[in-house]
Amino acid sequence: MKSQLLPEGFRDSLPELAAKEYKINSIFIELMSKNGYSIVRPPLIEFESSLFFLTNENENENSFRILDPLSQKMMGIRSDITLQIARLSCGALANSPRPLRLCYSGDIFKVKNNSLNLSRQITQVGSEIMGIEQNLCEKELINLIIEILAKLKIKNFFLSFTMPTLIDAICKDFKLSKKDLEFIKERFRNKNIYGIKKISRTLENVVAVLQSSVGSFSENIKNLKTFKFPKFTQIEINNFIIIMKKIIKVFPKLGIFIDPLEIDESQYHSGIAFKVFSKNLKELFSGGNYKVFNENCIGFSGFLENLVKESNIKTNIGSKIFVPIDSEIDIKSKKKNGYIIVRAIKKLTSKEIRINAKLHCCDYYLYNNKIIKVE
Repeated sequence: MKSQLLPEGFRDSLPELAAKEYKINSIFIELMSKNGYSIVRPPLIEFESSLFFLTNENENENSFRILDPLSQKMMGIRSDITLQIARLSCGALANSPRPLRLCYSGDIFKVKNNSLNLSRQITQVGSEIMGIEQNLCEKELINLIIEILAKLKIKNFFLSFTMPTLIDAICKDFKLSKKDLEFIKERFRNKNIYGIKKISRTLENVVAVLQSSVGSFSENIKNLKTFKFPKFTQIEINNFIIIMKKIIKVFPKLGIFIDPLEIDESQYHSGIAFKVFSKNLKELFSGGNYKVFNENCIGFSGFLENLVKESNIKTNIGSKIFVPIDSEIDIKSKKKNGYIIVRAIKKLTSKEIRINAKLHCCDYYLYNNKIIKVE
C-alpha cells in the first residue's frame, strides 16, 4: 500500500483507544438507561428537508451533502444528532407519553474542525427530554452529568451558562442590520468591543458590561443586576438571573460560571444553554433548552473523544493468557475467572509458546495444562 494518509480530521482508533472509547460509550448508555432514557438510533444520512427542519437549511454549512442516486434528491450527513431526536419526537414518537426521555450514541461528521475539536468525524453521546412544559429540568440533567463524570473519574470540572437568545434581543433593541449583526457576533466570539461604538455608543456600553460579567456567577452577577439594559435585553437578563439563582441554590458546591457573550452556534437553543469544561478546558458536554414546534425540550450531548482524553478509567478487564492450539484446559471457566484467552493458530514448541506469549503481551501462558507467569 503506497499511502495510508487519511483526510484531515479523520483517524483510526487503534486497539487501546478503541477499547476505552467502547467502555466510556457503554458506561454512558447504561447510566442513561437506568435513569429512564430509552435509546434510539437514527440514520447517519437523511434528506435535507428532514435533517435541517429545526434550522435554516442555508445556515447548515458544516454538514456534508451527497446526492441520493435512487431519488435524485440531496441528502445531508448529520453533524448533530439532537436535530434527529427532535424529528423523532414530533414524528414517529409524537404519541409517546411526555416527558419523553431519549438517549443516543453515534458518529457525526463536520465539514470544518476547530481548535477545540480537531476531528471531523466524532462520536456524539447525549440525552434529551421532550415535552417538559414549564419545568425546565436543569436539575435532572446536571445531576446526570455529575453522575456520569464521577463514573468516568473526571473530578475537576465546571459549568458555564449562556443566554443563546440574548443576541436576538440586542438586535431587536438596536434594530441592527444584517451586516451589523454579523459584526457584533464576531465581536462576541472574540470577546472584543473594538469598533462597536461606530454602530452605537450605547450598544458599546451594553457589550462592555456583558464582557465584564464573564466569569464566576457569584462574583459577576452584580454587573448584570445594577446596569439598566434596553427593554428586550433586560427581559433576557432578568429571566437568566432567575434561572441561575435556582441552579446555584440546588448546586452550591459546583463551579458555576456565566458567559453572556457566548454565541449559540447550534442556532436552535432558547432560554439558557450551558457547557461543561474539564480543568484542562476540554469541552465535555453542552446543552440547553430548545423548542420543537410547541414543545419545550432540554438536553445535553458530548463528544466521546474529549471524554476519553479526560477520563481516568482503566480498560484492563483481566489478565491475558496464551493458550496452545491443542490445549484441553477448560476455557469457559478461565474466561469466567477474568482471563483473556489468546489462542495459538498452530502447534508450537514450549519455547515458541513463551515467545508468542511475550509477543502478544500476555501475562501468562499455558504449558502442560499449567498456567505459568510470563517472565
